[in-house]
Amino acid sequence: MDPIYHALKTHLATVVQEHHPQCLIVGLSGGVDSVVLLHALSVVQRCEPNLPEISAVYINHGLSPNADLWQQFCSTFCESVRVPFTAYPVDVSPGPRESLEACAREQRYAALTRHAKSANGAILTAHHQDDQLETVLLQLKRGAGPKGLSGIPAISTMHSVILSRPLLAISREQIVAYARQHSLRWIEDESNMDDSFDRNFLRQQIIPSLSARWPAVGQTVSRSAGLCAEQQALLDEVCDDHLNNGLCYQPDRISVTQLKSFSARWQRALLRRWLERNQVAMPGTKQLEQIQYMLRAKPDAQPHLVLGRVELRRYQNELHCLHKRVSDWSFESLEFNVGEDVRIAPVGQRLSIRHQANDATLVLNTAVSHSEFLLQRPVLSVALKPAGAAHHKPLKQWLKQWNIPPWERSEWLLLSAAQQPLVLISKEKVIPLSNAGQYSLYIRLRPL
Repeated sequence: MDPIYHALKTHLATVVQEHHPQCLIVGLSGGVDSVVLLHALSVVQRCEPNLPEISAVYINHGLSPNADLWQQFCSTFCESVRVPFTAYPVDVSPGPRESLEACAREQRYAALTRHAKSANGAILTAHHQDDQLETVLLQLKRGAGPKGLSGIPAISTMHSVILSRPLLAISREQIVAYARQHSLRWIEDESNMDDSFDRNFLRQQIIPSLSARWPAVGQTVSRSAGLCAEQQALLDEVCDDHLNNGLCYQPDRISVTQLKSFSARWQRALLRRWLERNQVAMPGTKQLEQIQYMLRAKPDAQPHLVLGRVELRRYQNELHCLHKRVSDWSFESLEFNVGEDVRIAPVGQRLSIRHQANDATLVLNTAVSHSEFLLQRPVLSVALKPAGAAHHKPLKQWLKQWNIPPWERSEWLLLSAAQQPLVLISKEKVIPLSNAGQYSLYIRLRPL
């Protein structure tokens, strides 16, 4: 049996049995790798009727003047193998310190995973043995540990979508041989000749010399990557056991006291795994040292560290992983009357005040029954008295007493009527204030 057919049948049997995708979506670029993958997959499906439906997606980055011609080529090729075809344009605009390659990859996979989610499918890419070799060499250049040196996994998950790479054991030489045997045509991306890109430099300048000296280097490096992946999986199992049993009571928080009971080496391993579980890019050695320094800070200190789009903050005995918001949290004051339905987007709630107790969240006693109500962000110095409390205190002191982290203390709303404070509202809590009066009003809060 042709090695490509054998690799596809073996790999896809695992994908279908373990993940049950409703369709298989090939990321088609028009290059020889993805053309061969789609062609071979269409042949295998004719012999394996139990395989899910096959389709192909082309991501048009618009970076080449030939991008639209490539899209047309892919569309025509899909017609020839009777596979449904879809194309998506994406905008590749690198941000600060972001490479063009990284931005293009992020946009490509974002579009692919959105498409796959809508179809409840798995994505198939044409990564092969030579790609694995390039990846491991790049990770070595970056000083990666076992996780990085694991290279490209055969099956992984991205944005809750299965990402499958059935040709990882196949060399590019075998792929080209298959294409020629079946008289397939493909396109050549002119950017592949630009060795200012690290992968192209390795592909053109380094790997040919390595392969000439050691013909089996692709296979042996792939074997090493597999061994690294196996060791990393064992380490992840141990770390997950610790994280799930005493270190993390909430996914985005980790206990400082518990973490400090481990050796420095284990601290770094546990922190890496915790960050990975929170979808944070792996920190470098210096950044890990800074995180460990945060563990040694005084209990009343408030150290923080920015890691890309994530901020790490320590508050009391916990390290918090905070994903930055797309926009600043903001809220203007709002006036409304009894019976009105009010959307409070910042706290994700829908609020109404009524005279009836139906489905009420809480009851209020007020001095007036038809006053205008005011919802606003209070100053932290305002003196308030929660229901059941003995004295008034500034809001800032109450928030500290309730163990509200400093970065969340400005994210509270105060509901009042006729200058009478009634309720404090946050994203997670509703706290009634001490109030009195001859009228009863009923607050109803529901998620948006």
